[in-house]
Amino acid sequence: MSINVLDCTLRDGGYVNNWEFDVPTARRLMDRLYDAGIRHIEVGILGGGATPGKQTKFNSVEEIAPYLADRKPDCRYFVMFTQENAGSFVFPPCGIDTPDCVRIAFFKKTWREAFSTVKELKEKGYRVFLQAMATFMYSDGELADLIANVNETEPAAFYMVDSFSTMLPDDVTRMRDFVLSRLSPSVAFGFHAHNSIQMAFANAQAFLSGAPDRELFLDCSVFGMGRGAGNVPTELLLERLNETAGEKYDVLPVIRAFEEDLKPIYEQYGWGYTLPYFLVARHRVNSVYGWYFGSHGITDPIALDRCLSMIPEDSKYTLKRDIADKIMETVKNDG
Repeated sequence: MSINVLDCTLRDGGYVNNWEFDVPTARRLMDRLYDAGIRHIEVGILGGGATPGKQTKFNSVEEIAPYLADRKPDCRYFVMFTQENAGSFVFPPCGIDTPDCVRIAFFKKTWREAFSTVKELKEKGYRVFLQAMATFMYSDGELADLIANVNETEPAAFYMVDSFSTMLPDDVTRMRDFVLSRLSPSVAFGFHAHNSIQMAFANAQAFLSGAPDRELFLDCSVFGMGRGAGNVPTELLLERLNETAGEKYDVLPVIRAFEEDLKPIYEQYGWGYTLPYFLVARHRVNSVYGWYFGSHGITDPIALDRCLSMIPEDSKYTLKRDIADKIMETVKNDG
């Protein structure tokens, strides 16, 4: 079995601090990850409104180049964007100033469009990873249809994603086995976990336990830094792989990376398990609703639970501010 660790601190961790990693900080972090033995590193995310050189959120592919000035020849560098924003970015041919790999994140409603994007990027030389966000929302039939298209298009990898942090280890192994029974051996298979119900690390271990001998990817971030309650901690995953898979990762550079650059961010913003993140997972909605309700005065957990229970099924994917505002008005008026 080939187990690849993909650190996404500079991308998923960026949701904590608005991606405010300048070039020196980001390059220092990437060097620490490389020293630890990690050979797959996500540099950031493509999106609008970014400050070049100050954030690992990029307005264009060209803005990524300074972050890759000291790239290592045996390391693969990634960037992510959502399929909904695919038309906003023009990718040059893959080269020394661009990432090697592109991750396309998509919800169920846009999965068919994602395959056209895969073909375009492959033709330009990129390795393309498909991230099926909130994979639990697919029925077995829909997921089988999706995988059939994956096999036909042949991206470098396909991921199942616990976007709303609702999965338990049994859910992970069931979905893993369902996917692998259909996924072409030429396509690597990955898993991205979230920690709203304190299951990210356990789910990562379940993903690996009993998996067949093929190429796998696991996402992680230093100290679990990431959106909502965060992700699988890189240091825990590396130590576990050393113990169970005979790997030779050095955990100390990861610890050093936290102490050097991430600890002040943690002390300022914080991340990790909280009751609001448990509640958004309980209702299977995007964690951004917890933030939105909380920032608008819904701080009591019981009131928050009621607000979350009122979100319509077709609005759980992404924040619908108009719907959230009406729900808050109703709850506040009812006392």
